[in-house]
Amino acid sequence: MRRYALSLKVWLDFLHAVDVRWDHASRSELAAFKEWRLSARENPQYVSAASFCVDRSAIRGFYLWAAEHQGVENPVRARAIATSWAGGQRVTLESTPSGMRRSDVKWLTPQAFRLWRNLGLRGFTTAGMPHPDWRGSTEDRDTAFVDGLFGTGLRIGEWSSVLTIEVPTPGSEGLTRSRVASACAKGGSGRTFWIRHRVSQQVDFYLHEGSRTAAVARAQAAGRYEQVVDSWIAERVRSDRRLDVVDDEGSRRVVSLDALDPLLRMKMFRRVRGGLEPMWLWLNHDGTPRPKHAWYKTFDRANARVAGALTHEHGAPLWCRPHMLRHSFALRWYCIATFVAWRRTGMLTAQEQRDFRNQLGDVWFLLATLLGHRSAEVTRNVYLEPFQALQVEELVALMDADDRQSLERLVATVGVGEPRVLTGHR
Repeated sequence: MRRYALSLKVWLDFLHAVDVRWDHASRSELAAFKEWRLSARENPQYVSAASFCVDRSAIRGFYLWAAEHQGVENPVRARAIATSWAGGQRVTLESTPSGMRRSDVKWLTPQAFRLWRNLGLRGFTTAGMPHPDWRGSTEDRDTAFVDGLFGTGLRIGEWSSVLTIEVPTPGSEGLTRSRVASACAKGGSGRTFWIRHRVSQQVDFYLHEGSRTAAVARAQAAGRYEQVVDSWIAERVRSDRRLDVVDDEGSRRVVSLDALDPLLRMKMFRRVRGGLEPMWLWLNHDGTPRPKHAWYKTFDRANARVAGALTHEHGAPLWCRPHMLRHSFALRWYCIATFVAWRRTGMLTAQEQRDFRNQLGDVWFLLATLLGHRSAEVTRNVYLEPFQALQVEELVALMDADDRQSLERLVATVGVGEPRVLTGHR
């Protein structure tokens, strides 16, 4: 009952905010409420599809009662859907979130991602040349950030809250390992993640040679860091992911990186030759920590630039949201893992080959690990719908050994005829 009461309060607060009386609410208000609860950028505390269904159940029950006593129309409508030729049917409620069955997501092929990034964040023209009017003061930061999302599969809240000491130094390995802190991960489940060599190089350049250094210098000159209330200064980084810190009152303590949530991380500093420096990796132009919600503006501006460039050239529509890069990561690794598994099973019958996609348990567990899902079944059923109709032969036919371009053709082929996958082509 307490959960239902909270749902009704949120609903009534929403109606008050949009200036609609509770007894005048219609399906239109319910649709707007659904969008606000699930995905609106103006709402920093959006909920899962399952939580919204609890809200909807509470709203429906309230209006069922109100209809009996006040004659009020119920904004939550029920529909009967036929299930058989013999007249069978089931009742379903309108406004069911797509996330209850599958995530409402789209993917970008590697080629489409590079086009979007180059047009939107690097100031390139569709001909692949730098635009003469481009002034990208934070180009290195923005490209490192989106390449990181595309290359790690992290959620935007996880990647945006990384500290400088959590980014591994680029080495000779193709992949380097780091960890998402429990306090920053969805559901409080910290995990290991892997960073591609090129992404490590981009982040390292931004951190030591790029625009971040200048941003820190501007903030130090303006004395911004000394004005931060409740700041912590790290004096020592231990090998077990613990820090020796001193607060602004001089008290010392030992804290775990896993326990530091984004708000605390934004107040973490270390002393360097020029004064204080934030440990928060991603900084605004003025040197202050860049919060998660600010990145949505970066994507909005990039999408506007891409739309303008492609409209001028009569190109196919292309856009990107942060979570699309996470699913693009999953799509790419599915192709790689499927090919590897296929090469390891050379003696399959024709029937086994047709059913192979349902036998790739190790592939799904690999992807669940990379994406941080608790269940491999969630990964299989929700996130990788474009693969459900594919035969393994179709995947392998385009894959030449050690040929990067063949992998990208493979990913592009997955998206042919699938409206969820953006390829950048008509």
